[in-house]
Amino acid sequence: MMTSLYLMSYYTAELIISGDKSMLPRHCFPKENLNSYKGILSFVNVNNNHWKLLYINADTGTVYLVNPAQCHTEVNDSTTAAKRFREFLTMRRMHHGNAEWEDKEWKGGCLAHPTQQDSSSCGVIVTLIAAELMKTFPKIPHIKFDSSTKEMANERTRLGLEILAASVFDPTMHCAMCSLAKPPGAGPPLINGIQCDECERWYHEQCLGMTVDDLAKAKTGNWSCIVCEP
Repeated sequence: MMTSLYLMSYYTAELIISGDKSMLPRHCFPKENLNSYKGILSFVNVNNNHWKLLYINADTGTVYLVNPAQCHTEVNDSTTAAKRFREFLTMRRMHHGNAEWEDKEWKGGCLAHPTQQDSSSCGVIVTLIAAELMKTFPKIPHIKFDSSTKEMANERTRLGLEILAASVFDPTMHCAMCSLAKPPGAGPPLINGIQCDECERWYHEQCLGMTVDDLAKAKTGNWSCIVCEP
């Protein structure tokens, strides 16, 4: 039965798009058969400071390398990514005997999407674009959302709260910053914590990195954590 999207490791995606090809045979998920999927979704980290989105639609044979920054080379970059992906499929066939998606020509495509208006929201934007693609897959959605700096800050808070709500740690016993009961590394046997007056999550004093004065003020008055502070 045909399933939908294969969620690829960002490390493998980066190797396919711009990495050392000699490393690929060790990171190509040989037990998976791509013929069971209609597409691939992943992320690509560029120089450890920028995120792009890799979206491959097998129905149309199109590879999209989505750049959240304002970029005029997205079509060319996607075309190069399509060439690298064809080479990846050839390598899989040679090393693992996987004959997959052989009837596809693989071309580069370009998505219309919002762009970042600051220097730090690339990860938030590609996450939002990925969510829209997953909602309508395999159709291409009309991607439209507010990418202003203010709205991206709100979206970070929403994503952070969603991740915390879905986490498995006990908020009454674990630090909301490091997710551990005891701070990482060697430390004193006595563990000091501080509770947010808004969300009531606990934080290790060591994890907050607050100054002595700020910590003293937080303990004597109302204190809002980094998730809740205005």
